[in-house]
This record gives sequence, structure tokens and C-alpha cells, in this order.
Amino acid sequence: MALISDQPAGWEVVPVAATRKQQYRPIAWPNNPNAVQRSDLQAGLGDVFLSLDFSLDAIPRHRRQIIALQKQGVSCWFFMYDLLPLQNPEWFPDKLVVRFRRWLRVAATLADGFFCISPTVADTLCDQLAYRYGLPWSHMPATRVLPMGCEVQYASHSAGVSSDAERLLVQLRGQKTALMVGTLEPRKGHAEVLAAFELLWSTGVEMNLAIVGRPGWKTEDLQDTLRNHPLLRKRLFWFWNATDEEVERLYQACTGVVVASRAEGFGLPLIEALGYGKPVLARDIPVLHTVSSCRVDYFPADATAGLLAATIARWLAAANAATAPPDVASLPTWRGSARHMVRTLAEAG
Repeated sequence: MALISDQPAGWEVVPVAATRKQQYRPIAWPNNPNAVQRSDLQAGLGDVFLSLDFSLDAIPRHRRQIIALQKQGVSCWFFMYDLLPLQNPEWFPDKLVVRFRRWLRVAATLADGFFCISPTVADTLCDQLAYRYGLPWSHMPATRVLPMGCEVQYASHSAGVSSDAERLLVQLRGQKTALMVGTLEPRKGHAEVLAAFELLWSTGVEMNLAIVGRPGWKTEDLQDTLRNHPLLRKRLFWFWNATDEEVERLYQACTGVVVASRAEGFGLPLIEALGYGKPVLARDIPVLHTVSSCRVDYFPADATAGLLAATIARWLAAANAATAPPDVASLPTWRGSARHMVRTLAEAG
């Protein structure tokens, strides 16, 4: 969105998309002041094909089109968010793992460069390309770390705050509440945090756990537990279809944010929490140390439910209910990320 709303000088940004049957082509984009009115993708020397998402099916399917563009002088860059389907395939559906492997194999042959969202991802990518796919280090695509913005981005179709969500937000007001943000997946640590809170609730501790996240894969038991929990809408809150505005209000209303992921490409909720001036309790893994802040505390990566419960209780009790002023100057923005990316592409030539 930042590339569209703040088009860089000297560049024309053309949103493109592909389907199973249609090649990449220009598409309409909301609020695009320079909407392209043509059906075919025209590109030449000095242009860049930038793949912002994984496009697990489109890139392999339309590989020949991208090769044809490169023969016309177009450079090809991909975003790399993480390589977890390769590193921990047990956390993902089997079909997704197969699709990811195929996508990466094709992307590695096409890429002039990769934008990685953290140094950890950049290092892992180079290792995988060298040792899994046998790509010589002398022919390794360029890798650049691109800082992610911390602002919550509103979608054009965002639906505001529902009356039910408003009631729950009022209920949370003034109470000690830990917030988790992220799709329910095995690696995200929701079950471990819930087990820790259940220990606290069993001893009469009056603290809340609010979870924002859509139902994901391999978490059916967890989803059933959340839906049927005796403390649901009392001490436990699951916002499974939250709008952007509801997410923002929850960040504002919570006491602090728990980031319990066992692995991440970056850990965006940690940055977003700091952007809202909220303290963070994070699992002690390297990628969650990317941002240094006195407002981030850590719990051991292999903490038991008892240790995690005690840590959460101390952390929430010590947390100031009032929002601290965020150190906005030190946090990246999406506009800054877009400008950094454009500078990198210009320098790459």
C-alpha cells in the first residue's frame, strides 16, 4: 500500500496479478492515482518484477512468462518471510510443504535478489539455497534485509468495530489482560500460554487472556478447547475474525502482549506492541531479539507450564496499565520500508 499511496519519484508502480489460467497482467488497485489502463504486461530494460507474496502456485505456473521478461531486461526480486515449511514441515499441511518447496526451487532459479524480513531469514535462505538446492555461493542471488513497518494497516474493506467486540472491549477495560496476535498454528504457542493461564485461574488469579487469530491448520483440538472453555468471555477471549480496527483497539486495551512463537521470520506483533507503547513478554529465540527494547522481557524457550505461569503472573502484575509513550522514532514504518526497498532496487540497477 505504501508503494501505491506514495509512489517513488522516477518509478511507475504497476500492480499485477496472475491466476491459474491467466498470466501476470496489470490489475486495478484501490486508491491508485496512476492506475494502468492496459490488459497486457509491458516491461523492458530497467524494470523490476517484484513478488510481494509467496505466490506458491502462480510463480511456478508462469515461470516462462517471467523468464521472457528477464530476457527483455527485467530484474526479478522476491520477498522471503520465512523458510519454516522447510525447517519444520511437521507444523504445516503436507500439501503446503510440497507447494513451498516447488515455489522456492523455481524462485531460486529466477531471482536476481531476495528481500528478507530479518537477518535470521537471510542467513537461513542462503544456507538452504546452498545446501538443499546446491546453488554455488558465487551464483547466489542478492539478499537484502528489509525492515518491516509497525503500523497496523487498514484494509479498504475493513468493517469497523462490531457491537459484540465493543462489549468485550468494555469488559476488558481496567483489567490485567495479556494479548496474543496471530493465526492459530502449532508453532505460535497458544496452547502453552493457555495452559499457563489455566494454572493461574485455578488459583484464583484474576488476569485475562485475549487471543486475536483466525483458525489455522493442525489446531482443531485447540480451537475446540477455546470455543467450549468454561471461562470463555469471562477470563478468556478469542477474537477469531477481528477487523483491523478491533485489533488496534485490543492493542490499546491490553496490559501487554505475549509473543510465544517457537519460530518466526520476524515477529511482527512484537514490533506492533512496542508501537502502541505496550510491554512484551516473548519466547527467548534469536529472531525475537531483532529489536532491542527495555520493554521486552523473555521467558525460556523450553519453559514448563508452571514456570510460564509464574513468569506471566509477575510480568502482568508489574506492567503499568497505562500505555507508555512509544519510541516512535526508533520503530520502522511501512513508508520507510517502501523507500528502503526502492533505494535497494535502484542501487542494484
